[in-house]
Amino acid sequence: MLTICLAFAAPADRVLFVVGSRIVTQSDVAFETFFGDADRSPVPAFEDPAVPLPERLRDIAAVRQLAGDTAVFRPDPGDVRARADAFLSHWARPDDGLAALRDWGFDESAFLGLLYSRLVAERFVSRSLPPPSADAAEAERAEWLQRYSEWIKEARGRVEIRVPAETGEDP
Repeated sequence: MLTICLAFAAPADRVLFVVGSRIVTQSDVAFETFFGDADRSPVPAFEDPAVPLPERLRDIAAVRQLAGDTAVFRPDPGDVRARADAFLSHWARPDDGLAALRDWGFDESAFLGLLYSRLVAERFVSRSLPPPSADAAEAERAEWLQRYSEWIKEARGRVEIRVPAETGEDP
């Protein structure tokens, strides 16, 4: 009987961080690799290749936890829809993009929820530490990333971050 149960069991997803009530898993990292190829954040730190992707996701979760459901950080539904449409425009047909999302376990509503959450985190960072313009010089961008690095360390200290013992990583 155990063999039959194991044959139908889905593989367990590895938890990397628990940030407040938000869980960051290995599959989140894999999805972000897929998603990030077609979606660019206006917050440079969310795209910074110098910081490992799991750590960026931990920090996005920390920022989202801090933002909570505060009205000033809530994006307009049209902004969420525009971000979704921009993502879906990377496919010849939007239905192909939706099919790709379904392969990752997202229906359109869940995907819009993910984007909503991302926009809240971006707004929180942008109001706390306005990012450089898209056409800013590399030195200005590097200076902002340094300020962000100090800011996010303080922000991480304001939320509970737990790391499973087997990862051995420092939150």
